[in-house]
This record gives sequence, structure tokens and C-alpha cells, in this order.
Amino acid sequence: MSTSPSTPPTPQTITKSLICQDCTVSTGVQIAIGTVVHPKASVIINEGAGPIIIGENNIIEELVQIINKSPEPLNIGSNNIFEVGAYIECKSIGSGNVFEPKCKVLSNTVINDQCSIGAGCIVSENRILENNTVISQTSSSQIEIKSSIPYENHTSIHTSHLELLHKSIPLFHTMKKTQL
Repeated sequence: MSTSPSTPPTPQTITKSLICQDCTVSTGVQIAIGTVVHPKASVIINEGAGPIIIGENNIIEELVQIINKSPEPLNIGSNNIFEVGAYIECKSIGSGNVFEPKCKVLSNTVINDQCSIGAGCIVSENRILENNTVISQTSSSQIEIKSSIPYENHTSIHTSHLELLHKSIPLFHTMKKTQL
């Protein structure tokens, strides 16, 4: 079937997850279609803890640590990006969030949808971040605001990023065999 010049190109359909061989994923972690786990990332379930359930189209970059120490499941929504060195040990994560490099989200914290945790920021224990919360840091303090940036901006960039990763990562890294 041909397309006319006025028809925009169709985005690539992503039909599997990519889990690099050189990462650590505990038994009991469920990873949905489209998610990319980079080399040196760790998704760990501590002894006696509940499962980690990761939704579709997440990006988990190098040196990220996602850890469940709770007996309850750690549910992670879809379309999140965990950038290099992020440390995540929270209760649950919604969808469309950005965790910038070396941020820390501590235990029993709930991150709702479309939040952004800035580079090097620490979200303390027992917090609930409402939708569109942005946490950033200056040299002397941490700032928390509500964002008015439309979710579609994140989605379009995130989709392009995923498509690029699904094309390029298998060229340079060995993948783990997955069920997807």
C-alpha cells in the first residue's frame, strides 16, 4: 500500500521490550512491551519484597537503580524516563514522568503522573507528588512547582527517543531473551 506525499509517515510500531544483557533484573520483575533497559541498570526486588511491575514504553538508562524493599508491589506506569544514575525506591510511579540524572526518590513515596524530578534532587520518604509536580534544585535550595507544559510535548519526544533506542541499542549491545 503506497502513501501519498501529503500523508505523514507512520511512527514505528514497537513490538518488544529491549533488555540489555549487561543489566541486573531480579526474578519477579515484569516488564511490558516497548520498555528499554540499558546496560548497567538494576531493577531489584529485595528478599521478601513484592514484585516490580513496569508498564509500557519506559526508558531505564545506565546506572539507574529501581529497588523494591516493600512487601507490596511497586507499580510503574508507562512512558517514564529514568535518566543515568537515578535511584528509585518508592511506593508507586504513574505515567509520563522524568527522573533526571542522579535524582533520588526515597521509600514510601508516591509519584503521580507527568512529574519531573531534577538532576541531583532528593524526594524524601512518605511524600505524595501530585500530577505535574516539578522538583528542581539551585545551589542553595530545592524548588517545587506545578508545570503547565502540555503532556503532548513529553509524549512526542519520548516516542522519538524510544524509536531511536529500539533501532540503535541492538546494534551495539547483546539483548537478554524476553517473553515479549
